[in-house]
Amino acid sequence: MSTHESNRQNGTFAERYDSVMVPVIFQPWAREMLRRQPPSAGDRILDLACGTGAVTREVARQDVVPAKLAGVDMSAGMLAVAAAKAGEAGIMAEWFEADAGNLPFAGDTFDLAYCQQALQFFPDRVGALRELHRVLAEGARVAFCVSRDLSENPLLRAQSAALEKHAGPEAGAAVRAICQLSDPQEIRANFDAAGFREVSVETVSLQLHHPDGYAYAAGAMGGMHTGDKLSLLSDEERRACFTDFLAELGDCYDGKAIRFPHVSNVVTAQA
Repeated sequence: MSTHESNRQNGTFAERYDSVMVPVIFQPWAREMLRRQPPSAGDRILDLACGTGAVTREVARQDVVPAKLAGVDMSAGMLAVAAAKAGEAGIMAEWFEADAGNLPFAGDTFDLAYCQQALQFFPDRVGALRELHRVLAEGARVAFCVSRDLSENPLLRAQSAALEKHAGPEAGAAVRAICQLSDPQEIRANFDAAGFREVSVETVSLQLHHPDGYAYAAGAMGGMHTGDKLSLLSDEERRACFTDFLAELGDCYDGKAIRFPHVSNVVTAQA
């Protein structure tokens, strides 16, 4: 194992997530959401379930100056990395540790909200969407992305299979949970029930890549919420897990790089 790979495994969950998964997966989806609901100058913007702030950083790259830029997440570790990265880039943003079902804001606080790959994990999805609706201004816009089925996402399918084999059924189930809200009709019903208007749910496939498949496996699979289970394995067992993951990718792995479709439902709506 290289020193670089070892350092990634020894970093915090949030650091591994940000260094490996954000550039490959979450930054491209942030760009896609902003393309569909572009920010305007003076917007008050919320990055809901912000993780390490990928959406916030992408907003800051746009040629607009928001009136307010805030990120909310329930993970203090994720927020610490988000704040540090934003500070390094000179981004003026506020960070709040809070549950999506209990946001620390008054009504009419935001004009635009983004949320990527988190709605499927909210225990009360309609309740969280109602809480989001509460803090939005009349006519405010939102953009969400939510993974589609495991059968449409070869990267997640390969991760689930390899982790189940080497780290146990709970590790495999943790990856499959990413795809637990794949039905567009169910998603639309959640937004309708929460009071949103002009709800659109569209299937979108992004072609993503990483130049070093093994390095991605070592960083990403240790940077997911399965990292604790991988840490219980020996170095040899982890290497076998990563090798099986790459084999499961089939044509998406060329012996060095990985290139794969990542398919999600993209939701846009108005408050």
